[in-house]
Amino acid sequence: MTARVIHARLFQPPTRRRLHEEVAEQLRDAIFEGHYRPGDKLPPERELAQQFRVNRTSIREAIKLLESTGLVKVRQGDGVTVQPLVEGSLDLIGPMIFRGGRVDRGLLREMQEVVSVLLYEMARVAVDRVTPAHLDELKRLRAVLADTALGREDRFEAARAIMVLIADITGNRVWQMVARRLRALLASPPLRQTREQLELDPGRLVGVIDACVAAIEAGKPREAVARLREAFRMLGESGVATLVAANQ
Repeated sequence: MTARVIHARLFQPPTRRRLHEEVAEQLRDAIFEGHYRPGDKLPPERELAQQFRVNRTSIREAIKLLESTGLVKVRQGDGVTVQPLVEGSLDLIGPMIFRGGRVDRGLLREMQEVVSVLLYEMARVAVDRVTPAHLDELKRLRAVLADTALGREDRFEAARAIMVLIADITGNRVWQMVARRLRALLASPPLRQTREQLELDPGRLVGVIDACVAAIEAGKPREAVARLREAFRMLGESGVATLVAANQ
């Protein structure tokens, strides 16, 4: 396919020091919003440089960033071709959910389906592999959750740290990477601000964590798994509520 004609106001001159990153973000968002569909060619380098009012080196670096995420494919002599979103990197999920300053609720539901399955199975494996040292760390994070003298966001960070701890207990590197990506998404500035506005209470998790610890210490793995899954469900519900509220 040939390159689409650039709308006169589609792109804005970047203002940040790392110009190529902002150029890449604007091009990425234009792809997300359907200005360029799979199979389309991006405009030539010179045309993009004129539109963004930057040098061609910044455009080339921006294209490299897009290519690294799988959004585009660069072929010598054939230009830059937009690829299907489903072939892109998992790093695109966060920007796709927040695209255009709005939350994509459909994609949010799809992510929730996948994450729920992963976290539920992660809970089962973690309970089977937990050590006394892990349990001590879980208790420490539980104490932070319960400490109302701390700021609400500090306590939410403890909740996110529990999710990462459970992933670390499994020893599974894929779960560890997924948990850290989720933590970064949930800790993003727009969601922090919305949580403050909603006055969500991270202390709701304390009782569930207590029940999980008690079950582990009593040698009741099935009960421990159930309580840990409940904690993940509650954390997920607060995350979804925050995302939806940020969209309003």
